[in-house]
Amino acid sequence: MRLRIALSLATIFLTCFTVALFAQPLPPGEAASGMSPLPENQSVSGKISSVGDAEFKLSISKENQKPQTVEFQVDDKTRVEGKLAVGAAALVEYRSDSGTNIAVRVVVTPRSGLDIY
Repeated sequence: MRLRIALSLATIFLTCFTVALFAQPLPPGEAASGMSPLPENQSVSGKISSVGDAEFKLSISKENQKPQTVEFQVDDKTRVEGKLAVGAAALVEYRSDSGTNIAVRVVVTPRSGLDIY
């Protein structure tokens, strides 16, 4: 009988210990490692209003609103399809990093020359 009580108490103790161990939250270092999602890319389209060495500006027009200008940085990982030229239409896929828009992929459609003003 004593053996049965001793084994029962040991089993209850181990069960409680196991539950308590798994109930604690992970330390901050372990929770963040490999679990943080990557920032998602956004996309926007418009006309290129200016081109610099490592940046360009895109003029975005929405219905019944004034055009908005957005600046994008170009780095060595940016894929550019076409030539960045003022007045050309562009689709920009970008990510925001510390308030700076960094272009990930730019697809440029050249001006047709048939623009009607």
